[in-house]
Amino acid sequence: MSIVDERGRVAGRINLIDAIAAFALVVLVPVAYGAYLLFRTPPATLRAIQPAKIYQGPSARITIDGENLRPFMRVSFNTVQGRTFLIGSTKSAQVDLPDLEPGVYDVVLFDYMREMSRLPKALTVLPLAPTATVEMQVSGSFKQITSNLANQLHVGSKFPPAGEYTAAEITAVAPLRPALLRLHSGDATFAVPLPGELELPATLRLKCFTQANPDGSIHCAISGPQAAASVVPDSYLTLAGPMGWVSFQVDEVHLATEPPMAQARVRFVSSAEILDKIKVGDVDTNSAGLAAKYQATIASLGGSRTVSAAEAGYLLPIGGNARAMDAVVRLPVEMRPGGWTYRGHAVKAGEPFKFETMLYTLNGVVIDLTTPQAGR
Repeated sequence: MSIVDERGRVAGRINLIDAIAAFALVVLVPVAYGAYLLFRTPPATLRAIQPAKIYQGPSARITIDGENLRPFMRVSFNTVQGRTFLIGSTKSAQVDLPDLEPGVYDVVLFDYMREMSRLPKALTVLPLAPTATVEMQVSGSFKQITSNLANQLHVGSKFPPAGEYTAAEITAVAPLRPALLRLHSGDATFAVPLPGELELPATLRLKCFTQANPDGSIHCAISGPQAAASVVPDSYLTLAGPMGWVSFQVDEVHLATEPPMAQARVRFVSSAEILDKIKVGDVDTNSAGLAAKYQATIASLGGSRTVSAAEAGYLLPIGGNARAMDAVVRLPVEMRPGGWTYRGHAVKAGEPFKFETMLYTLNGVVIDLTTPQAGR
């Protein structure tokens, strides 16, 4: 008796092909499914975010907790994509937030273009707490300016150019000049030429908000595309201009209100050739583009006289032949802890005083100072 009959049955009962198919179903399919589970890429999932509530503002960052996170993923908030996806492990990553308006946002995880996971209404952006807004007047220059852009920057130009909110407005401009960038290294400041580049000296009236320093003092700052920038001399402000972002480096900072005016009697010492150039009405212009109300003006002049080298002291001009001239200078001043100042320098009897125009530079000493009267 044959084991397999003419109909393919084993021992007359079981079909051989059916037996092989049954073996495949019982043994091979579970093995294949196990291999799939072992070698497949597990789906990524979001579990939670920290913090779930943040205040509106730049440089905000959240941490996401999840499962099976991988590099090159991305996270969006509703439809606005996060700036970064800094993965720490398969279970956590950090995301730098984009600029988000106050509101509630879904947090969505993407793998390339495919949505992998979503946390509905997981992030709440709170409006900033009210902060003091201060109007400042700053002088400085727009850096790396083209002639085309310079033609669009004039008195009255606003930043941003459209919209209800104006962060800054030009109140004075001066001619284009070769660009210099001031850099700090420790206590030293270096003026670095930018070959082939131009800068546009200007004065801005801008709105800034107060921020706390680590030592408890406060300073003024304005928002930028990445982070807030302090409004202090030599800082770099990034403003929304008519052709995109423009950079402005600050020379001097003043309150936008009318400054108190003082009259100082100054004894200038120089050569006769230099003193002959002084005229009543000359304006101190050693910071081009600065608003006129922050510049000193020669109000009256006395006669010049010869002085000895001993009397001239450190003001003795090259070649000797020193002469002295007393002048009344009308100047805007600011009250600091040490007393009245002009452009950051003390204005009191015995203090040095510098006056500069396009034609000359004079050094002198303050003899006396009147009592300033605000707005006059």
